[in-house]
Amino acid sequence: MHAPKQAVLFDLDGTLIDTTDLILQCFQHSWTAVCGVGHSREDLLQTFGTPLRSAMWQLLGKNKFRPPSGNGHSDAEIVEHLLTEYRSFNLANHDRLTRSFKDVRRVLIELRMRGYSIGVVSSKSRELGLRGLRLFSLHDLVDSSVFLEDTDSHKPHAAPVLAALRRLDAEASLAAYVGDSPHDIISARGAGVRSVAALWGPATRAELESERPDYLAESFSDLLEIFR
Repeated sequence: MHAPKQAVLFDLDGTLIDTTDLILQCFQHSWTAVCGVGHSREDLLQTFGTPLRSAMWQLLGKNKFRPPSGNGHSDAEIVEHLLTEYRSFNLANHDRLTRSFKDVRRVLIELRMRGYSIGVVSSKSRELGLRGLRLFSLHDLVDSSVFLEDTDSHKPHAAPVLAALRRLDAEASLAAYVGDSPHDIISARGAGVRSVAALWGPATRAELESERPDYLAESFSDLLEIFR
């Protein structure tokens, strides 16, 4: 009988890699190109952590924007055009606009040495998610990853976190999920794992504290104090 496994799961965007500027620019480009309008930073940040298609529908629901060309476009067609523009801009600018957070690789190496399995749980597509991990040489430190294609339900649902636990053969009671969005905290709670709010991401402390995370981490290196 093997010993129960400990695991630390991580969100990707805004937690392991700094893609905030990239994502904001992708949204603004797509909405300007398709509908001739933009969204506030606040409205865009509220969609972070959710699948891109869901985010576009959420933003479309705030105001009934229509392409400047006029009539004849259904909401579904507008969303498809938005997704096409977003993905095109993302692919062209991903490496240029993505940044690293301090100490990520060093901390992941230390956590693995302490006996923790490392997982990634993200609403991003696998192709782009792996591209981001490879960009900063983090892919070799991740034992398993769950991306958009891997579950039918997505954050804030618990399904992605539960899928990561199964893949790692890890116990929920010995696992935690680190994320920069309220959606991450909700997902962690639903899966029965501890939640760590990553304060180095774009969400405010107040937004994260409102979901009552188990821990608050000011910086990535603070995780070494939480996971001893």
